Parts: sequence; structure tokens; C-alpha cells
Amino acid sequence: MRHLIRFCVLLCCFDVFSADLTVSLPGKQVEFSLAELKQQLPLKRVQLYDPVYEQQKSYQGFLLTDVLTLAGYQSAMQGDELKLVASDGYAPAMPLSLVAGEPVLAFAETGKADFEFAAVTQGKAKLSPAPFYLVWTQGAAAKHNPWPYQLVKIELVSFADTYAALYPTGVPQNSAVYQGFLLFKSQCLSCHSINLQGGEVGPELNAPKNVTEYWSEANLRAFIKNSNSFRYKSKMPPFSHLKEQQIDQLLAFLRHSKERKLRL
Repeated sequence: MRHLIRFCVLLCCFDVFSADLTVSLPGKQVEFSLAELKQQLPLKRVQLYDPVYEQQKSYQGFLLTDVLTLAGYQSAMQGDELKLVASDGYAPAMPLSLVAGEPVLAFAETGKADFEFAAVTQGKAKLSPAPFYLVWTQGAAAKHNPWPYQLVKIELVSFADTYAALYPTGVPQNSAVYQGFLLFKSQCLSCHSINLQGGEVGPELNAPKNVTEYWSEANLRAFIKNSNSFRYKSKMPPFSHLKEQQIDQLLAFLRHSKERKLRL
């Protein structure tokens, strides 16, 4: 009975996935099963220090470049970013140029059929990285790159077009607003949306009310630096590495967004 209870608990902690991956390119969308990818692509095995697990890991998967090529990607296609969509709404966008760093689309730990309940802690939940987990051969040196797990879709997009409702227009690139936008794009967009454009893990930050309208600036600054000081086991990681000037810029961008609120 004890083993049965333990098995049921494990089932509750992990979602069950079909090992399907959708690749969306201009004018076409392709869906691959894991079996199809195994049949058509060479396996890549990597050992690295995983900053998500904070330990050495060994994975098997496919080079992201191979997956994109199999889907029909060509350098002449319009698009400058890859939108990486996880099953829970986490959706980081990364410059297409980062693909040259040879990230690997892992589907299992090396020598195993899958991740075998290799739990990732996300807030109060324990999650499996399945069906796919994007890892970087550089390990900790690439910790600021996206490491999305539960990856189900890869989409080639033009950032300014896809995120037009949050992209700041009419501001100089050396302004605090634009620099704050760049910070939001790299640090926040994967989880949060502005005008419903962005990730879905965290709350919308601009519509119908901008976050600066219902959070005091002091609390907002403190929350950005360490959300766990407000909420135990918060899904939001601490951003203690941000300097005060960077937080100033981020807040300037958020305040600027109030002028472009989405009206439903």
C-alpha cells in the first residue's frame, strides 16, 4: 500500500505529456513526434553543469539547428527571434543568433528512456522537464540564456511585429524607457505579458491596470529583488543581480506602458 500511495503522489506531481514538438516557421507549421525526431536526426549527448538543477547533468537530445533544418528553416526566412513556448505558458524569446551556440533539445537523461521524474522545483510544484528541455553545452556560462523545460513549441518570429503592443515606439535607444524595455525583454517577458503579449506564468503587468498603479514603488523594487521575501516558494526567481539603475530603467518602461494600455 505504501508503494501504491507513493506512486500516486508522483503521478500528481508530474504532468503527462505526449512527446510532440511544433515548429512554426513563416508560411508553415510542422509537428514532430519524439519517434520521428529519433528516426531522422542524429543524437547528441552532452554533459554540463545545469543552473536549473544546480548540479552536473548528462542529457541526450538533438541539436536545435538540426531540428530547425528538418522543419524547413532557411536563412532567408523573415524573423530575428525564436519564441520558445512551454506547456505552462512560459514563453521566452531569444535572438536567432544564439542558435550558433549549439543548444540541445534534450528529451532524456543520458542512458535513460526519459527524465524519470527528474523533478524541477517551480514554486510549490515539482515538474518533469518532459517532453523537451532546451539546454546549453556551455553549462553555467550560459545561465542567462533561456533554459525552458516542458517545451512544446518553437516559433520563428519578428520581435517588433509579434510584440508590437509592448514594443516602445518614439523613444531614443539610449533612453531609460528603451533600456528598461531591453531588460523586460531579457528578464521578464518569458513569464509576464504587457497588453497580453508575452508569457503566461506570471500576471499581466499593464492591462487593465499597470502594476505601478497598484504596487508602491518601494514594494515593487523589493519584490523584483526577492519575491520570496513576500511569498514563500514564489515561481518568480530573485533578481538581486540587477543594479538600482537597471530597476529604475525597468520601472520607467513599465510606467511608459501605461500610455498604451490595451482596451478590451
